Parts: sequence; structure tokens; C-alpha cells
Amino acid sequence: MSVLRNDQSAGRRKSNIDEMLLATAFPLIFTELTSIVAVFIDGITASRFLGTEVYSGISLLKPYTSMYMILAGFLSTGCSITCSRLVGTGQKEDANGAFNITSLLALLSGIVVILLSIFFPSVIFRICGVSSSKYPNLIPYMRDYMHGLMIGIPATMLVHVMGPLFVMDNGKRLFTVSSLCLCAVDITGDLLNVFVFRGGAFGMGLTTSISHLVQLLILFRHFLRPEHYFRLSPKLMRSFQPYQVFRNGTPSLIKEICTTLRDILTNNINVLTALSAAAIAARGIQLDIYTFLLCIPLGLGKSMVSMTGIFHSANDRRALDRLYCYTLRVGFILSAITAGIVFIGAPLITNVYTRDPEVVSMAVFSIRCVAVSIVFDTSMRIHQNYLQGIGNLKMVNLMNFGEKLSLPVISAAVLGRLYGSRGVLASIAFSRIVLLLFTFITNCIRSRGIPKRLKDVMFLPEDFGGAETDNIYAEIRTTEDAIQNSEKTKEFCLQHGTGTKTATLMALFVEEMSADFLADLKDAKNAASKTACLDYRIFTNGEDICFSMMDRIDHLNASTFYDLQNDENPEAHLGIKILLKQADDVRYFTAYGSNNLIVHMKRKD
Repeated sequence: MSVLRNDQSAGRRKSNIDEMLLATAFPLIFTELTSIVAVFIDGITASRFLGTEVYSGISLLKPYTSMYMILAGFLSTGCSITCSRLVGTGQKEDANGAFNITSLLALLSGIVVILLSIFFPSVIFRICGVSSSKYPNLIPYMRDYMHGLMIGIPATMLVHVMGPLFVMDNGKRLFTVSSLCLCAVDITGDLLNVFVFRGGAFGMGLTTSISHLVQLLILFRHFLRPEHYFRLSPKLMRSFQPYQVFRNGTPSLIKEICTTLRDILTNNINVLTALSAAAIAARGIQLDIYTFLLCIPLGLGKSMVSMTGIFHSANDRRALDRLYCYTLRVGFILSAITAGIVFIGAPLITNVYTRDPEVVSMAVFSIRCVAVSIVFDTSMRIHQNYLQGIGNLKMVNLMNFGEKLSLPVISAAVLGRLYGSRGVLASIAFSRIVLLLFTFITNCIRSRGIPKRLKDVMFLPEDFGGAETDNIYAEIRTTEDAIQNSEKTKEFCLQHGTGTKTATLMALFVEEMSADFLADLKDAKNAASKTACLDYRIFTNGEDICFSMMDRIDHLNASTFYDLQNDENPEAHLGIKILLKQADDVRYFTAYGSNNLIVHMKRKD
């Protein structure tokens, strides 16, 4: 599939790629936000109403949640990348096979985690850095919270797998509603647990489980309806082997493993250096805020990784350039604004958790360290997701090892030895700054100097995307644009070896498709559609001349496109009908709120 980047003459107007990214990223950021709000609310409620010890016990279970999120992230990322590529190449059955088999694996993985939680709790606690001889008073709270939380683990994993595909399948509104329901159920349940049922740590975990189960039930409705692209059906599993999902998800697996090991080792370092439960509580608050702020890079990253895969498979350098730059710009602005608010508001945030002076002092410091690190984190994560999307898995894995494990743990050990608990809390910011400097130095060595061009850091082959003379990019907004690009299409085809008949037919096709788009544009109901454009690209691909068109208005859907090809009026859409019958390959589908058409034609008449 090729979703086209707009022409540079568009000025300050957002391109379709910009709109796609924003329309996809914000629901995913919001979903990430609501998915961690459940645990976030548990922490605040436990700290304020159940005491510092209960909260310390809950916070020490972070490696436990990381353990099952390893599998969730692995399966979710692998599935979304695989499905986006299969959708783009018109392999609907295989895309649904990948979705269904990944959903089954997520369900089975969740059940395995539940069994491990039931039969090996002491092993899990030791992994988290707590034993019966070290802080034995925290173990009952850890056990109770884990028993409540584990019930909803299969639902949590399924939601993570379904989420990106839900947005890809134009279901972002219902997904947003399901996320709001998760928040509402969790907040209500926590308050009832504290003031009515007195369920303690177990009640906190159980409420989180129930909220994720409610969200999953809402999402199931979408995937059971036959009119949607992705459907849940055991029959569809037969058509797909999961190797592609595993391969594409490997960087996420390594990243989550490194994250879990980092949390385990840092927990142990903090427990060894902590002089009181206050230091452990401050570390727990820091992790809560850090997880909260990570919603920005996680949402942007999930959008970028699948969109990057789409553009990369289309061999479209200009689209990748636009996506990469725009995502970095949006990520920097959002993270910088959020970091500033959190840095200034650290005392107020800490007071939401506790008013214990010792905890407040350390927590304010820890939150400000997180605020400093999030801007660096966002840039690095976006770059990693881009590399994962283009398939540079070795570089992603190397960066994951440095970012998620080696640098944070070494920083925590060194700073902890020098400055105690405050050193451990500061290591999160220090390690990110070191990683960014290391990445910059690596790019300088690779570029044999300071990188001055975008392609110096994008790791693409020199010939990627083809020569400029083998590509035409354009935005069509007016009738004049349509006529002009129709003429350019004819000239391009003649220059690249097609006969006059094929060149004329392709030019007519561009005019007719543009006319239908412009007619729909006049009837568009919302303001966003009124300013929409038709992204158009014509390029060479071996022996083929290829069209790619994309718009973001509601009218051009699958049934409309079918009507264009099967209109009984012999004079209507003549160019479209003839060209589509002669084309080698025609793909039409919707994804991320956009309508996409790709046509391959042989150069010879």
C-alpha cells in the first residue's frame, strides 16, 4: 500500500499523513492513559486511604505487571505490524488469520500467568526484590493485590492486542468510549472498596481486573460484526502461521524483558540503599508518574510503527520523511509541555499521594527527575519505533538493551552508592541523557561528521524510493489540480515506455477519480473534510506503472467504489471502468480513517 505524502507546495496546511497520525495517535495516547490510570488510581487510593505500607507493597509489584506486559507488548506490536503490511498488500484473509491467532495466544498467555501467580507467589515476590526476611510486613499486601489483579490479566492482554487493530479498522470512537468506561469503573470500584466493602489491597486489584473485563466486553462487539475488516473467527486461524508476528514483535519482547530486568534490579538496589519505607514509596510514586507520562511516546510509537511499515513496504521515502519529522515534532511539543507542568507541579502531585514529610521530600525530587527524562525518552522511543517499522531490528534491539537495561541499572548502582536513595531516583534522568549523547556520537561516526541531512539518521538505502524522475507526488484540491496532474500523468507514462493508448487511459482515470473526489468534497458534512485533499502518486515499480491515491473524507467507501466500476450507464466513469479491467492488480481498502486505492498497470499496451 502507498498512502501519499502531500506536495511541498502545501505550505502550512496539514497533509493527509499529518492528519492520519494525529487521528490515530491521540486515541492511542488516550487509551494508554486510561489503561494505566487503573493502576495509577490504585496507587493514589492506597497511599491516601490505606497507608504507606500498603502502597509500598503495591508499588513493589511493578516487575510482576511488567512480566505479563512483556507478552502483551510482544504480541500487540508483532500483530499490528504484520496486519498493517498484509492489509496494504490486499491479503485480508491472512491479516485476519494473524489477528485471530494472536488473540488466542494472548488469552492462553494470560491464563498461564494466572497459574504461575497461584502456585508460585513466593518466587514472584523474590523476583520483585522482596523476601520473607526483607520487609516481611509488605508481603501480605503484595499477595492480596496480586490475587485481585491476576483475574483480569487475560482481558488486559487481549485489549492490548486488539487496540491498534481497532483504530486501524476505523473503530477509534468506540475504543475511546471503552477506555472511558474502564476509568469510570475503576474509580467507582476503588471508592466503594475503600469506603464500603473494606477490601484492602485485594479489592484494589480486583477493581482493576473488573474494569479491564468491562472494556474487553465493549470491544468484542466490533470484532463479531461481519462488515468490519477484522473479525474474530476460529476458522480464520488456519490461513496463517504466526512466525511473522513473532519476528515483528521481537524488538518489543526484548524491550519489555529489559524493562522488567531493570525494574527488578533497580528494586533490589533501592531496597538495599533505602533507609526507610519512605524511599520505597517515593520510588513507587516515581514509577507511577513515569508510566503516566509514557502515554505520549507509547501512543505516538504505536501509530508510527505500523504507518512506517506501510510506507516502507511502498518504497515511499518522502512519506517516511514526512511521518518521521512530524512525529518527532509532535512528540517534542507534547512531552515538553507535559514535562514543564509536571516539574512545576511536583509538590502538588506528591500531596495527592501522601502528606508524610519524609515521603514528600523524596517524591518531589523523584518526580522532577522523571519530568527531565520524558523529553529525551519521547525522542528516543519515536526513533526506535521508526527503526522497528522499517525492519532494522538489530539496531532496535541494541538501543533497547542500552535504554531499558544496561544504562539505567549501571546508573542506579553507581549513583545509589554515591548518593543513596536519591541517587537511585535520579538515575532515570541521568541514563536517558547518557543514551542520547551516545546515540548522537554513533550517528556522527556513521555519517563521518555531524549529521546534516535527515537521511543520515533514517537508515535507508541510498536508492530507496527510486529516483525523483521515477515519482510524481501531488495534492488534488481543485479542478485545476486535477487537469494539471492528468496532463503530468500522460507525460510521465510516455516518458517511461507506455504506449499512447495506455498513457491516455491513465490520464483519463486520474481526471475521473479526481472529479468524484471533488464532488464528494462539496457534500462533506464536517469542517475537517471540507479542507481535505486527494493525495496522488504515480511511480514505476519494475515493469509496472503504479497509481496510489488516498483521501480522508467519508464518502469514498468500499460500496461507492464498487458502484463506480459497475455503473450501468455506459458513459459513466468510462476511464475508471476500462483501466480497472486492464490493470494487473487493484487494491482498495480503508485504514486509519483513510480510503486507499492502488493500481498496477503494465507499461506496454
